[in-house]
Order: sequence, then structure tokens, then C-alpha cells
Amino acid sequence: MAKIRLIWAAACLSATVLLSSCNSIVVRQAELMSALPRTWTPAPRGINPAPLLDPPPVLPMVAKSADRDPALTLIDQDQERRTLRKIRGELERSWNRDSSRLLEQFRVQEVKSWQQTEDLVSQQSEPLVLDEVLRLNLEEDSSLPPDRLRVLLATKSDLPLVINDRVLRYVNYFLGRGQSTLRESLRRAGSYRPMISRILAEEGVPQDLIYVVQAESGFRPQARSPKKATGMWQFVSGRGREYGLSQTKQLDERLDPEKATHAAARHLADLHTQFGNWYLAMAAYNCGPGGVQRAVEKTGYADYWELVKRGALPRETSNYVPVILAMLLLDKNAEAFHLDDIVPEDPIAYDTVQTDSRIGLSLIADAADTSVSEIKRLNPALLGESTPDGPYSLRIPKDTAEDFEREIAAVPEERRSSWRRHRVLEGETLSQIASLYRVKVQDIIQVNQLGDGPLRAGERLTIPVPPAPVVRRAGLKGTGGASRTGHPAQYRVKPGDSLGSIAQRYHVSVAQLQAWNHLKGVRLIAGQTLNVHTVSPTPVASAGRVTRRSVTKVSQTRRAALPGGRTERTRTLVAATAAN
Repeated sequence: MAKIRLIWAAACLSATVLLSSCNSIVVRQAELMSALPRTWTPAPRGINPAPLLDPPPVLPMVAKSADRDPALTLIDQDQERRTLRKIRGELERSWNRDSSRLLEQFRVQEVKSWQQTEDLVSQQSEPLVLDEVLRLNLEEDSSLPPDRLRVLLATKSDLPLVINDRVLRYVNYFLGRGQSTLRESLRRAGSYRPMISRILAEEGVPQDLIYVVQAESGFRPQARSPKKATGMWQFVSGRGREYGLSQTKQLDERLDPEKATHAAARHLADLHTQFGNWYLAMAAYNCGPGGVQRAVEKTGYADYWELVKRGALPRETSNYVPVILAMLLLDKNAEAFHLDDIVPEDPIAYDTVQTDSRIGLSLIADAADTSVSEIKRLNPALLGESTPDGPYSLRIPKDTAEDFEREIAAVPEERRSSWRRHRVLEGETLSQIASLYRVKVQDIIQVNQLGDGPLRAGERLTIPVPPAPVVRRAGLKGTGGASRTGHPAQYRVKPGDSLGSIAQRYHVSVAQLQAWNHLKGVRLIAGQTLNVHTVSPTPVASAGRVTRRSVTKVSQTRRAALPGGRTERTRTLVAATAAN
């Protein structure tokens, strides 16, 4: 019994000592943690930092006692310092990892924002139909209600009509996800349908080939594909030249709706003669006659649907004919499919005049009493700011040919690339007009043989605007020196360039660079080519009355007052002005 009591007393004593040691260790650990410097800050709101390290280990410390050996105390203190440094190092490494992770998150978000901005700037307002279809995983069902299917089966066309599952899938696609694309192209079709119909009839090909252009470009004359096919009918450069579409620095006839339609009709007729089938002809128009010929030779089948079934044609070409047929079927049955509320654009109407030399688009707009943007819309093949040097069929607004001829005749042929015609507004002065065109009052008086009387509202004046000199500098394509043709110089963007730095270099504004290059943003890509018009400003004459004496004096002392120097015609104008 006594032995049992002794064992119980020893156990209680051991438990008491153990509890006291644990309390001492916990207290010492808390003191150490409170003594640590605060080397971190809370993470920003909205960002979840990575979890910290596991809780630090319990420090192997022993409670101090008054009679403890000093050597053991020193050992314990050294161990405490080592543990403290270890804990501090782990906390600092944890903070560094968290900081790096947060910085990487911010960097990724910033790069993503830049990419989204660049994509938004370069993205077309409406993708080409075939490019859009290629990006889609077409999951539309091929089933159609029996009443609608009967409507489609009754469709009349001068092309052979096949209505199968592939075609019906695209019918359902254009009634669903692709309806906005279809409706927009049908709206634009109104501008060009009469012209295309006339040319297809002239070339002797089926009228319903018009749906080829709807699939190719959606009736956009200036459409461009990633494969560098250009224009309403999407001609690549070589094929365009093969069918007579000229491509120069001044002109790209692939962008001319009329000429491109003639070329496309002839090309499709040739392909039909080669393959004997309109479906194969359309497939060859898309991927080239060589591709279709190889597919026929490989499979032994001269049938479009069989080639598609066997996977012998490119993916885009396999979708090509079904897309065209689906558009044809829906357009011809617009009422049954609730597409009859589309209001097509008015047909483009214009007069055509022949030009034999360069005429600035601004002067053309003045002479036709319209805007430069309207002239460009009627003449999308023009690449610069003037007509070509040689013969060109210029389109101007309807019923303006007579006024145009009269106004152009008032400007010397050799000055038509830069001179302007101005209609005087009510209350407008010569000083205001000179300031508007950045020329001198004396020059306007000389060219127009004006007297001392006031200007009349509605009066037309010839404005001798000097040609804009183009200085080719380092970084510009071609040889050095000023351009004699008046074309804009081209600058190749280098790493580190910005629109602001380029504008400052050539003494132009950022807005001008954006307008000349059709830029919506300010981001540039190294290697990108920019058009730059370098203009030397001409001081404007001061306001005030100009007498006949001052005109004669200017003509005698400042021989360079008129662009091009002093000529016999100038002497005649000066003499006539002085005699009045």
C-alpha cells in the first residue's frame, strides 16, 4: 500500500513539473513573436494572398532558474537567436513570394489590357463571312419545320440547287447566330445589286452568282482577307492581274466594283468551262483551279459533294458552296423567314468623266460640289489623294458632270493636283479665304484678276494652293530628296517609336497621322509603314485692302508668288489686273 502511495506522489510531481515547463515555453515563444519587427503589410483589398507558411515550430527552450549554470543559459540564448533568425528569414521569403505573385498578377492583367486594346483598334467592324464561319464550331441542327422546308424546295434559281444537311445547317445558322451578318450584307447589297446584275448579264453567266460576292465580302468594296485577297470579289494579286485588274501605287482596280465584277464573271465562266459544273467552278474560285483539279484526280470524282464527303477539299472550300446556297435560299424566301423588313441601301448613282492627268481629290470635290469622302466612296480603287497620271474613268455624283467640266476648266491642267476652287460665302473676305487655304491674298487676286470691288456670295474663285513638298528623311522608303510626285512619304516604324515622336519629327499632328493612316488608336507595331505628308506652311497675307499698285509691285519683285514661277500667262494676268 505504501508503495502505491509513493508511485502516485511521483506521478503527480512529474505532471506538475511538465505543466510548468510547457507554460514557460509558450510564454517565451509569445515574447519572441511579439519582439519580431513588422516587415510586411496587409495585401491589397480584392486580392487573396497565398497562404503563409505553417506555424513556426515550438522553440526548444527551458525555463530559467536562479541557480542554473550560466554556460547552459548562454547555449539556450544562442539557440534562441538562431531560431529567431530562421523564423524571420522564412517570413521574409514568404512575403517576397507573395509580392512577386501579386506583381505578376498585375503584369498579366496589364499585358492582357494592352492586347485587348490593340485587338479593338485593329479589329474589323464586321468580319468576312467565311472567316467568321471558319472560327465557329457549327452545331446548328439540320432539321427544319416541314412548311419551311417546302418553301425552300420550291425555290427557283438559275444555279443548280441542292438542299442537304450541310446547306440546312447554314440556313439555321443565318437564322440564328449569323442573322445580323446576313441582314447587314443584304442591306448593303442594295447599293450594288443593279450594277452586278447588269454585268453578269453582259458576261452571260447566271444571275445568282451575285451570292458569291455576298459570301466573299458582304458587298464591301474595300474588304481584305488575312490571305491578302482584296475587294468586293476578293481577288488575290496574281489572279487580278490575270484578268486585267491593274495594281499600281496610285490605283488598285481590285477595289473597283465594276471592273472587279467584270473580271470575276469572266473568271467564273472560265472555271465553269474547265470543270463543267457550277459548284466545282465556285469551289475553284475559292481555293484555286489547281486545288480542285488535284482533288478530282486524287479521288476520281468530279462532284463537289463527293469531294467534300471524302475530305479532299480545304475546310473553307467545303463550307463555301453551302454558305452561298444558304444565303441564296434565305434571300429568295425573305418573307417566309421574316427577312422582308430589311431596307436595302439606295443604288449608287454617278456620272463618269474621263481624266488624262492628275487631279487632286479636293479639287474634284470642289468642282462636283461634294465632299472628298463621297469621291472616295465612288472611286474606292484610288489609293492616293489624286487621280492617276494617265487615263482614268472618274465617278462623280449624278447630274454633276456639266458643272464639273466647267469648274475644272478654270484651273490650268498642270496645277490641278494642288489648286482648289472655292465658292464664296455670304460676308466672306479675301483675307478669310486666304487664311483658310494658307495662301496669300495677292496670289488669289492675281489668279482671278480681281478688282477693288467686294466679293459676291456664290462667286467661284480659283485658289493657287502650292503643292505640298514631301521630304524623304532617314527611315523613309526610297531615295532621299523631295518627292516630285506629291505622294505621301512612307515611314517604317522602329522599336520605341510613338505617334507623338513621329509627329514631332515631321512637324505634323498626331491627329493628321491617324487620319492619313486610318488609325483609331495610338499603338504602333515595329515594322509598320505609315504615310506622312510633310507640308511647309505658307505665311498668310495680312488683312486689309490690296490695291492695283500693290499687285503690280508684288508681281515684279516676288517672282515666286505663283506656284511654278513666272510664266507668260502670269504676265498677261498681271498686265490685265494693272490695266483695270
